[in-house]
Amino acid sequence: MKFKSFVLCLLLLAVFVGATDQWGAFSDPFPIYDAAPWGDNGIVLATDGGIRYRTLTEDNILHSEHGLETSKFHSVVSSDVGLYAVSEYGLIASFVGGQKPWNVLSRSYVKNNVRAVPCGTVIKEKILTITFEDRLAFFDLSQNRSVLTIDRIGSKSLLNTPIRELLVRGDSLYVRMDDAVYVRKMDWVNLPADRRLSDPNSWVHVPKDVSVDGFEKPVSKVVVDDVTLTDPVLYHDDGTSKVKWQIKTKDGSFLVGSEYIFFCRNGEKKVSDLTMTPGYTPGEVYELRAAPYGGVFAATVDGKLSYGNLGGWEESHYVYGAISSGASGYSARIKALSYLPDGHLFFHIWGFVYLMYSGWGENVDYTFAVSEDHCFEEYIENYVISVATIAAPDNSGFLTSTGSNNGYGVIYFTKDGEVHCANRVGENPVPGVMYSKVDGNDWLVYVASKNGGALANEGGLDVIRFPSPKSNGGELSNGVLKTYRGISPAPIDMVYDSVGQRLWLVSMSNIAYLDEESDTLLTPSSTNGLLGAEFTSIDVDVHGNLWVGTTNQGVFRLTPRKGSPDTLTVKRFTTKDGLLDNNVSDLAIDPVLGVAWFAHEKGVSYYRRNDLKDARNNMTDSAKVEVRAYPIPFRPKIHALFTIDGIAENSVVSIFNRGGALIRSFSNQDVLGGKIEWDGHEKSGKLVAPGVYYYVVKSGSKIKKGKFIIIH
Repeated sequence: MKFKSFVLCLLLLAVFVGATDQWGAFSDPFPIYDAAPWGDNGIVLATDGGIRYRTLTEDNILHSEHGLETSKFHSVVSSDVGLYAVSEYGLIASFVGGQKPWNVLSRSYVKNNVRAVPCGTVIKEKILTITFEDRLAFFDLSQNRSVLTIDRIGSKSLLNTPIRELLVRGDSLYVRMDDAVYVRKMDWVNLPADRRLSDPNSWVHVPKDVSVDGFEKPVSKVVVDDVTLTDPVLYHDDGTSKVKWQIKTKDGSFLVGSEYIFFCRNGEKKVSDLTMTPGYTPGEVYELRAAPYGGVFAATVDGKLSYGNLGGWEESHYVYGAISSGASGYSARIKALSYLPDGHLFFHIWGFVYLMYSGWGENVDYTFAVSEDHCFEEYIENYVISVATIAAPDNSGFLTSTGSNNGYGVIYFTKDGEVHCANRVGENPVPGVMYSKVDGNDWLVYVASKNGGALANEGGLDVIRFPSPKSNGGELSNGVLKTYRGISPAPIDMVYDSVGQRLWLVSMSNIAYLDEESDTLLTPSSTNGLLGAEFTSIDVDVHGNLWVGTTNQGVFRLTPRKGSPDTLTVKRFTTKDGLLDNNVSDLAIDPVLGVAWFAHEKGVSYYRRNDLKDARNNMTDSAKVEVRAYPIPFRPKIHALFTIDGIAENSVVSIFNRGGALIRSFSNQDVLGGKIEWDGHEKSGKLVAPGVYYYVVKSGSKIKKGKFIIIH
């Protein structure tokens, strides 16, 4: 995991990427469910990771933030009328081009919560016919409304005998079920006026001995322009073809399978493999940790770690051979990746091994395998469970906790590779997420614990006071345990809010904070909008807003009203806003770049906004960046925004013209995150004249000045 050079490159890219409230995603656009031609030499693919547009020279993946409102699509169809995509649950979107190239036409089918059949949509005239698992729907594109939905064809109930495939031949619509084929003549131009469309007896059963040309058939050989292609890349080891769709374009044929994209030029037998996406994607991520220099580390279910930034991702690396945390990454809500400020990384692969790196992952310094002779106990023979790892409170090493039927233990790994165990210090058998801090000469270690292995098991928060190892001969021992109750079921994630000075916890269904004066965990009295959510993760931003991930409702931002933890203002973000998926396995707030990162089954999405950036040291003696303005010259008709960055959040920023007249002033909400962004317009909305302008930034007694040019 050689992050260093990649990090520097991406940080340079990130400075110039995006603006306020920018959504984006990095996904794996597989499997491919459907394919359609678009333009002279392109194809469009419906996948679980977005809509992918591919030519020989272009490769673009479009997600929720591009107007699609979701990233899981089961069908894509094209005709002279246009290009249309149908999502997993029947959202219909059309391609319109521009800044947001897709536009949602209808969400009416989504509320049924029934999946659309992959590759189950056809278009004729201005009618989309969409196959669902229990019904067939007709949608009028000219009116943007549903014409009719039917649930019976002939003698068949579509709930019991679902449609597998559709086929249009002239004015006839064929449907194939597992054991039958039906056909019906359609008046496509006047379909809304077809009074017998709802009559199941208006369909004709096609005899079994009648072949219907055009339905999907297993492809044993790939034939292009009457030439059988023999390139082994087109075939599996058993000789079967990888190709499901063949799409003819001006320059050749795309050969597409559920996991493959090939291209064969006209008149050639040579095949090009176009499967891989440009750059790298993080994979199936279950855990995220914001890096202290900006960007994010990601851990995947197949045992890989990688680093990403707004500019892209470095290549993922297996951390310990082929061993991985697998599905336990999700099922146990593992938060096992941690780091120290000096570049040490620590990671646990569920059940088997702990790894310590230096140089931000460049060097593996130590491995602590379960099969070796270490002091930590095993949950079962040769198997250790550790849901979390964290930095030791004095940054001398790392802490974890290991489960045992006799009570869990807390383990201390020094940077020198020493291992010290405080076994059976906890009363419950299964430990969870952790937090630690220094308290005088002691360490306070917070451990979420539960009485079983399931997320729904009951538990609480244990606070263990240890003498610091430095004052205890290097050992972690003599722990004194105190347990807090008040959240059910057991906590699965926690975070310390340095603004409100509170420890927050989430369980599957509740959120609470530690009130040490009341000797309990307290649940906020007002959290309107959080009912029915299943939580997965929690983090906090520099202003004390809590960010909470869920399994099916996206992300919630919770703001303590007037600083009170008992009344939380709730703001929800979903795929309609730009999330890759409403199932968020983990999240991390990156205060360096001002980005909220979200982990999903198909990759990572992000939300960049000014108020997430940590500007507390801006314009101070310890500031790492100077006040800077860009782009110069500023061209309002080309550049979206003129930015002044590196300012303090209590600043007042004034922009004057050459004659000294005040053009715009920014303060308070405008300068959150330590920067202002201006579109070149006066407050009245009129675009300013070209010429020389000046800016003045005042923060207390500190003043920064500069000039810039505006060119039309």
